[in-house]
Amino acid sequence: MNKLLTVLAAVALLVAIGCSSDNSADKSAPQNATAQSHSGDTYTASTNGTTVAGVTFYPDQSWTDLGPSGMRQADYILPAVEGESDSATVNVFYFGPSSGGGVQDNLNRWIGQMDLAGVEPTRSTFEVADMTAHVVEAMGTYNGMMGGPMSGNATSKENYRMTGVVLEGPEGNVFFKLTGPDKTAAKMTDQFMGMIRNITKASM
Repeated sequence: MNKLLTVLAAVALLVAIGCSSDNSADKSAPQNATAQSHSGDTYTASTNGTTVAGVTFYPDQSWTDLGPSGMRQADYILPAVEGESDSATVNVFYFGPSSGGGVQDNLNRWIGQMDLAGVEPTRSTFEVADMTAHVVEAMGTYNGMMGGPMSGNATSKENYRMTGVVLEGPEGNVFFKLTGPDKTAAKMTDQFMGMIRNITKASM
């Protein structure tokens, strides 16, 4: 009898251990709001997302949100890092389902705003939430419109970075453009690409 009880107790213990392991496996790991980026800095998503043309994105917590303005659906800045005087900016544009121009036209236009000084721009494409994101990055002297395309203030800025993304969203192309001095823009680009890679389609 004692031997039988010992065997039954052992079986019960194994069953209990098995059930405990199953319960642990069923628990999903919590979503981490901090995504590690390629340069070692981190992107820390804001808790408040912004929705434009059927897509939702979460700016980095360190950015200052300036809100929409004119043709800009969203506008953010990152203060200058030590040694630089200008902040870096991210502008988001949406012109309608069939407006704003094609993908390659916009990528080429953005490249045309830079005097590249022999440094070739890079292009890449990836998928996020079943949408295609087209990316261009360039360095040099920035000759784009400072203050927005309607400001008329064309200013040359040396040693600048520009990163542009055209996202093929469900309601048409959404345009994301980052510009700023080298070090500040490099830091913001790291966070910017984290934001782009965490874009979702807006809930209906």
